[in-house]
Amino acid sequence: MNAPAAAPVVERRPTWWSRNRFPVLASLAFAVLMLAAVALTVRSSDRPLAPDNPRPGGAQAAAEILRSQGVEVRPASSLADVGALAGPGSTVLVVDPGLLSVDQRAEIVATGADLVIAGDPFTDLEGFGVPLLTSGAGSADPVDAACADPDAVAAGRVGFTRGSVGPTDGGGTGAGGGGGGGETVVCFPVGDGDGGYAVWSDGARTVRYLADERLMTNEFLAAEGNAALTLRALGGHDVLVWFLPGAVDTTSTGASVPLVPPGATTALTVLAAAALVLALAHGRALGPVVTEVMPVVVRSAETTRGRGRLYRRSGAHDHAAASLRAGTADRLARTLGLPRSAGPDALLGALARATGRPDPGLRQLLYGPPPTSDAALLALSAELDALESEVHQ
Repeated sequence: MNAPAAAPVVERRPTWWSRNRFPVLASLAFAVLMLAAVALTVRSSDRPLAPDNPRPGGAQAAAEILRSQGVEVRPASSLADVGALAGPGSTVLVVDPGLLSVDQRAEIVATGADLVIAGDPFTDLEGFGVPLLTSGAGSADPVDAACADPDAVAAGRVGFTRGSVGPTDGGGTGAGGGGGGGETVVCFPVGDGDGGYAVWSDGARTVRYLADERLMTNEFLAAEGNAALTLRALGGHDVLVWFLPGAVDTTSTGASVPLVPPGATTALTVLAAAALVLALAHGRALGPVVTEVMPVVVRSAETTRGRGRLYRRSGAHDHAAASLRAGTADRLARTLGLPRSAGPDALLGALARATGRPDPGLRQLLYGPPPTSDAALLALSAELDALESEVHQ
């Protein structure tokens, strides 16, 4: 009996998943690790007076103490945030008021919240609706409260003040100065009617101005009565909106949610890193470049002869002559020491001096009309060889 024929072996081609399983899994693992690292990272700011800045110029200490006392600290970086977070019965701390326009300041006032303004000697208060005027008077030494404001009295004195504030009508420190339909109290006097701290109230809202924002920083909060004044001024309500305006803020308190979510940049960074890992892994899967031994080595002389035969078969005397002349001119220029940028006139002049031949004859030989027959092409080749021989002599 004849043995049964063997079944044909069917070769199975690897699937896409089997080829790319390792780089895909590696990329997914990397993305998961990156997202976990971002989620678990404790973020802190380096901006001065930021509530999450632990550096000397930050204000994290004051913010944490307020939170421990039951005050809800709500950071805000735009007018839209202020409009959404602030309202009557809350306090808005405005840092860097010089970055805000008059209209933007008016929008903050329109929220109905009490204001605490951390200013500087060069910032006016136009737009906040208060009869206060800033000035550059200050004191590097501790200054006593010298007023009837409960917060200032509790503080006793502050360590210093850079700049000051006073009522626009020039009234003195203490109660009763100011105007504009409200009452102004100026404390920590450093000049004629000016002090490092002022409180204005019209019964509906209260605006406090701190001339030297450094009193709130981590570095100086514990000095003298700085902490007492800061915490009492900021902790008057259960909600404190901590507003650090950006250098460019074109939004308003009624603006909608921004088009780009806050975490979009982080997500895009993680995806870009995952794509890079995938590309590297896929590139390694391809392996090193493989060199292939050429089956036939063609000599340069055979290539030249083959090109000549093609020129002859097609009757391309002009192309053949142009190649001969170009090669001859290039070799002659190198022999005569001419630069590669030298033009025909420079080459012809050097040839005339080297061979004694007249320029018209050399120009006709190297740049004349192409030959029209095999005999004329051979004659041109012989003349070019003779010219090279003369130059080499």
